[in-house]
Amino acid sequence: METREPLSKRLGRFMALLSSVVAVTVIVVVTQRLSQDSLALLVGLACGVGAMLPTILFGLYLWQRESNRQATQRTLSATPPVVVVTSQPPFGYGLQPPAFSDANMALQWNNPPQNRNFTIVGGEE
Repeated sequence: METREPLSKRLGRFMALLSSVVAVTVIVVVTQRLSQDSLALLVGLACGVGAMLPTILFGLYLWQRESNRQATQRTLSATPPVVVVTSQPPFGYGLQPPAFSDANMALQWNNPPQNRNFTIVGGEE
């Protein structure tokens, strides 16, 4: 008993055969009607595209590989939060009195040191 191939497979083969026959017919008709200069232009264009395709395919392959590598790296390692520490300006700069003046010494004794504020960037609250 013989089993038949599925209809989709037979239809796909028929369409491939039909499209190749149409393509060959169009190529023959077009080449018969074009001038020598136009044919030379078309052949040069086809050769240029053919020479360019391997480079484009290799570039697309490298691009896809790099994006896959970055995606797996992103999922494997979580980015640690960035801690930004700001320092106080040294005495004697800006609008503060000079470092060894009586006014500065009075400010240091009368005002207790303030707590430093930290801002964590990229962390979850």
